[in-house]
Amino acid sequence: MQLTSVFLKNFRGYKNETYTSIEKLTAFVGQNDVGKSTILEALDIFFNDGKNIVKMDKFDVNVNSDSTETIIGVTFKNYPDELIVDSTVPTSLKEEFLTNENNELEIHKIYRNGSLKEIVLIAYYPDSDICINLHQKKKDELKVIIEAHNIDVIDKRKSSLMRKAIFNSIASPNLNRTTINVNEEGGKQIWNSLKEYIPLFELFQSDRKNHDQDSEIQNPMKILINELLRSEEITEPLKIAFNQVLEKSKELAEHTIKKLEEMNPELAQELKTKFEEPSWEKAFKFSLETEAGIPVNKRGSGVRRLILLNFFRAEAERRKNERNVPNIIYAFEEPETSQHPNHQKILIDAFLEMVNSNVNQVLLTTHSPAVAKMLPLDSLRLICKHPDGNTIIKNSSDGILQEIADTLGVLPNIEIDNPNKVELAICVEGKNDITFLKNVNNNKSSFKNIVDLNDPKIIILPMGGSTLQFWVNDNYLEKLNIAQLHIYDSDKGSKSPNKYKKYIDIINTRFNSKGFETRLREFENYISPSTILKLYPSIEFVNLSNWDTLDVPGLIAKLTHEADSQHTKPWDELDEKKQKDKKGKAKNRINDEILTLALKEHYLEQEHYDEIKQWFEAAADLLSARLAQV
Repeated sequence: MQLTSVFLKNFRGYKNETYTSIEKLTAFVGQNDVGKSTILEALDIFFNDGKNIVKMDKFDVNVNSDSTETIIGVTFKNYPDELIVDSTVPTSLKEEFLTNENNELEIHKIYRNGSLKEIVLIAYYPDSDICINLHQKKKDELKVIIEAHNIDVIDKRKSSLMRKAIFNSIASPNLNRTTINVNEEGGKQIWNSLKEYIPLFELFQSDRKNHDQDSEIQNPMKILINELLRSEEITEPLKIAFNQVLEKSKELAEHTIKKLEEMNPELAQELKTKFEEPSWEKAFKFSLETEAGIPVNKRGSGVRRLILLNFFRAEAERRKNERNVPNIIYAFEEPETSQHPNHQKILIDAFLEMVNSNVNQVLLTTHSPAVAKMLPLDSLRLICKHPDGNTIIKNSSDGILQEIADTLGVLPNIEIDNPNKVELAICVEGKNDITFLKNVNNNKSSFKNIVDLNDPKIIILPMGGSTLQFWVNDNYLEKLNIAQLHIYDSDKGSKSPNKYKKYIDIINTRFNSKGFETRLREFENYISPSTILKLYPSIEFVNLSNWDTLDVPGLIAKLTHEADSQHTKPWDELDEKKQKDKKGKAKNRINDEILTLALKEHYLEQEHYDEIKQWFEAAADLLSARLAQV
């Protein structure tokens, strides 16, 4: 199941009802003590019932409230299609009318004075008196309704079948909101089934201990030892060794007692041998140190924290496998703390990779403009105080990007030395895209005759991807009042296709601006496989039917690695950084050497030629229109 929203009421700074949507990656930003960590801690309370990091108590009730009741609620999508609540009879949340108005599973935990009192499902029942408290009714009560209204049912011994028949008998299309206590009849069985699917939630706090002997680090290693000690491959040799020691010790002890009898018979009679099974898990201890023998707790705080963070991830994965739950929600408070900027980028890249799977979500808080500018726009949530003192949460659709940029101090990462000379900015994603456009323009006279990208009135800029940085850069260019041409990858066939489409749609509504999304996945797909093979004779493409949507640099990196007789590890066993480095080298070569070769051979498919020509014609038109205004 995927978490889609959080609901807080009367919890710490959140006095009023406060909902916030949750994406696969969600980042909460805002000033200190505004309520960012509160959301993560509320979720820890909800998912772990105070047994993990945070415990609920009476001091969590909002200080300005007259009520002692606190609510922490969540909603999920991608819930199981089928549940078993009556022995072997399958049913579903939709058939039981147990979803909210958005067809999501909504669960509220209600606390009074800091103690859990109720867990309720928010449901929408058909509008009929016979549905009131339907899930709280026992079998006999359901039978009374069935018989009183002459409702056909397959089996009156099954509550779920009777409820389904009652719901299906109602003609009214209207639905009414209701709450179902999961501690009562009907709700209890459904809750017991749902609990097996609830995601695992793990919170990593910014002020968590980070020494290698702390329990948080030792725990995964202890668990590892315990897991090993369950295997016969390990335990059998240990048992043999123990029995050998036991036998020899027994012989020595009995011989000692015999000798003692010669000197003190009375004392010898009081003695007897006693052996205890060893606690093997206590016999093995792990500690982390460098090859030079330096313990981790003697390293810098950033290194200790980075190691702890990854121990934490490993432990969460282990607990997921132990519980056999399908999802993990990782929550990180200020993951950038004590980390070098390079490590911050690696962390964010890792988070983005984690959420690309269907089993992970990542929540984080941050004060860092460097971290925020790398995050997708849809993931950002701004937390601030309303003038009336209540805490509010805004998302990117509320026009908060300028507020976030101002709050964190995010600046554009592009510079124009002399804006007075520049009349047209051509915006792409990254530096390889710049290389592609310049090479195409310089090596194809028919394109250069349309517009010369070496013209000092034109500048080509990398915008930084679909992140906050992208928005800041774009806002900066608008203020310069120059013409803009945006060309972005469609990313067709990737895990996030068409992520720029909504920005391109906006750009195309602006005066003197034009936006394009590539017809193929990315610029590298415009080069033919035959041209690529001329510079990579050691590789072979097996299937070219999906070339338009293929990750070409990734495929070339993998094939060249596997074709290299000197490689020591298969591609899939390389760490992520090495794979990324090899892919980057392939991307550089494609956009430089291979593209140049393709153009010199005059090889460019007609449909590709026409599309690229359209980009340059748009650039020429924009520049001409801009010059006419000046």
